[in-house]
Amino acid sequence: MDHPKIPVDLIMAKLAEGAEKAQERAQKAQEVLLGELDTAIATTPYEVIYKEDRVKLKHYKPVSAAKERLRTPLLIVYALINRETMLDLQPGRSVVENLLKEGIDVYMIDWGYPTRKDRYVTIDDHVNGYMDNIIDFIRRSHALAKINLMGICMGGAFSVMYAALHPEKIKNLITTVTPTNFDTD
Repeated sequence: MDHPKIPVDLIMAKLAEGAEKAQERAQKAQEVLLGELDTAIATTPYEVIYKEDRVKLKHYKPVSAAKERLRTPLLIVYALINRETMLDLQPGRSVVENLLKEGIDVYMIDWGYPTRKDRYVTIDDHVNGYMDNIIDFIRRSHALAKINLMGICMGGAFSVMYAALHPEKIKNLITTVTPTNFDTD
């Protein structure tokens, strides 16, 4: 079966056209990925009230439309790798905002970004160091023996560890998307 012969110039022109379109798409993708977000995230007002090394404690401001404020505050512990802003995407799509509307006093740990000097920081440092210091700070601020603790993903694993080691400081433990069963049978 004979195939029609296509001139080399036409083939080269089509290849160049395809390469140009691919370059335009790559440029557009780069602009989208590296450019400014067109939607503001993490807009719920908060104040950083505690700092230790790269770790910060955010305290979210109560909302005026909230129900009666609950006495026991909630500390949210997010993963080290992902950003805690996932819980405060935008108005109307925010776990933090919804908790505040329910009258819950919300705190959240921002683990910050590790640097080379953090290479020897251990899980124990996070759980029995940073978390314990932050929980004691919140307990003192509210004059309470126990607070509520919510852990998400790796932060949930940290929270389970913390609650097991310090049950006298935790009233309720809430976990979500938290790996806890590592049994291989």
